[in-house]
Amino acid sequence: MRNRPNSVMLFAAGFGTRMGALTAHQPKPMIPVAGRALVDHTLDLLEPIAPAKTVINLHYLPHILQTHLAGRGIDFSIETPDILETGGGLRAALPLLGNGPVYTMNTDAIWKGPNPLTLLRDAWNPDDMDALLICIP
Repeated sequence: MRNRPNSVMLFAAGFGTRMGALTAHQPKPMIPVAGRALVDHTLDLLEPIAPAKTVINLHYLPHILQTHLAGRGIDFSIETPDILETGGGLRAALPLLGNGPVYTMNTDAIWKGPNPLTLLRDAWNPDDMDALLICIP
């Protein structure tokens, strides 16, 4: 189908304050789950959609994620001096993402079951929609 999203915006700028000591010295996407950082589980979901461009926003301890993700073809949108929140982070990253539809995803969750990005890809119809949201109970 034409005009499928071909870029991904990953949100990783937050402080992770609810995680307490787990994020005292690392951003929440770096918390290990099943032996791997949360962000790595998210990156696994990108493989079947093979995006042309992946951008991740950073604010809290950005150097840790930059080092971890170095060499993976990911662009960084660093929010300084202030964190921009979700909408502001996406807006600031638009020059890196290019024109057209964009997948957006948080980097602090583990998805079980079908890949949410392939579900979105397969349901996307640019003639009928401007946005598409997936909610999985």
